[in-house]
Amino acid sequence: MAALAQAASSRHQALKRMLSRARCVVLDLDGPVVRFFARPDGSPDSVAPAIAAELLDIARVNGTVLPELEGVEDPHRILTVHDRHPGAGVWRRVALEMRDTLDSAEWKAAEHGTETDGATDFIREWRARGRHLSVASNNHPVAVTRVLERLGVLDRFDGPVVGRAADTRLMKPHPHALRLAMVQAAGGPERHVMIGDSRSDLVTAQAVGMPFIGYHRKAGARELLAAAGAPVVLESMRELLAALPD
Repeated sequence: MAALAQAASSRHQALKRMLSRARCVVLDLDGPVVRFFARPDGSPDSVAPAIAAELLDIARVNGTVLPELEGVEDPHRILTVHDRHPGAGVWRRVALEMRDTLDSAEWKAAEHGTETDGATDFIREWRARGRHLSVASNNHPVAVTRVLERLGVLDRFDGPVVGRAADTRLMKPHPHALRLAMVQAAGGPERHVMIGDSRSDLVTAQAVGMPFIGYHRKAGARELLAAAGAPVVLESMRELLAALPD
């Protein structure tokens, strides 16, 4: 019990130091802000596996099935692997069809995403202190904007709200979105901090020299983030509220 308390205290102090230095927080959307692929009926299950299965069906029809993707339930991973496959011709066509399918699915999902506990409270409090906010997401930009609008915090983002580029080969871990999300008035990347929920987010932040705070609601995913080198990994977005600078 004492060890857990000590770990929580150390995490809190490290978090306070990172937020005190930062002039801009760059948020990944899916995870830190919202459960993007939440089901419309409010059940704890996600619609992401169904979307992933639809993308894999496209691969099967076109003969581009890759063994390492069988059973994968992350549609972004499936699209990324096809996008970056060295083959041309059919592989590029399949990637574009997958992109269009994912676009449509995300426009629908944006109407049902559920807020991550504490996310909007943090967003409002951070801006109330005169700090900057932006987004760097792999989700479709229209869907990202719609989610923030539904949560009532779109007007709190004074920095760029960056979603998936038309060229999906620029999705994170490519640094394109994170570079676009930086706020010039905040200073260089060292005066920003990214909050993300995946190793991809961490790798992207490292590529541009930006401090990184990890978050995930699942313990196993938090362990993976810590093992990948995330200096701080949060169990709850409400931890940020307790560490806000004056």
